[in-house]
Amino acid sequence: MQQNLSREISRNLYAGIGLNLDIYWNIEETDPPSGKRTDFENYGLSKKETAIGPAFNLLYDSRKNPINAESGDYLDLSYRPKFKFMGSDANWQSLLIDYRSYRKFPASSNNIIAFRSYNWLTLAGKPPYLLLPATGWDAYANTGRGFIQGRYRGEDMLYAETEYRFTITSNGLLGGVVFANAETFSSRASTLKSNGSFKTFDPIQPGYGAGIRIKVNKFSRANLCIDYGWGTGGSRGVAVNLGEVF
Repeated sequence: MQQNLSREISRNLYAGIGLNLDIYWNIEETDPPSGKRTDFENYGLSKKETAIGPAFNLLYDSRKNPINAESGDYLDLSYRPKFKFMGSDANWQSLLIDYRSYRKFPASSNNIIAFRSYNWLTLAGKPPYLLLPATGWDAYANTGRGFIQGRYRGEDMLYAETEYRFTITSNGLLGGVVFANAETFSSRASTLKSNGSFKTFDPIQPGYGAGIRIKVNKFSRANLCIDYGWGTGGSRGVAVNLGEVF
């Protein structure tokens, strides 16, 4: 659960504070491989995980339509410390950096090229396993199309995605997209140590795909989005959203 209160401090710029509360219980693994320790076991098994703490947010948003942006930029910075004195299992800190940009391409058309960079960093401490950065673990479960939710997980996540949105019918009822994304995660075993060694990241995992857009509201320009994506290792799947993925 997350609740935020923000105030405009300048044109398109907002600052705010909030509260994050996450509680998981009756946690168990389903059909773990026999004779082999899983990542969950290596990280630390727990039947219950609790994380509570404030969130400090800074948001810049110059988009005119956040449901289906035609232009503008979006930058959300969120610092989220967790504290044992508030009820968390441990003290730890994370930082979310979510940047998006939208431009018409070609400039004289209604087609849009959109870019997103989503970076989720653990600054200090050890988050619970289920609150580590992971594929599709963002607020709307939209990162990593082409992979199942939670397919990759680590202390830090670096993610980038681009999507080209184009019209199919002249009245805007039907449209299409093509997209590509890439993500990488840092490994717990390579975390910064007291001897000064640096974090290292796992190999980049790319995904790509295409989709159909069906206009459901001509005033808000909201679309029903149906995408099919492919990822490495034979991964694939369908993603459905009401409103653009980002």
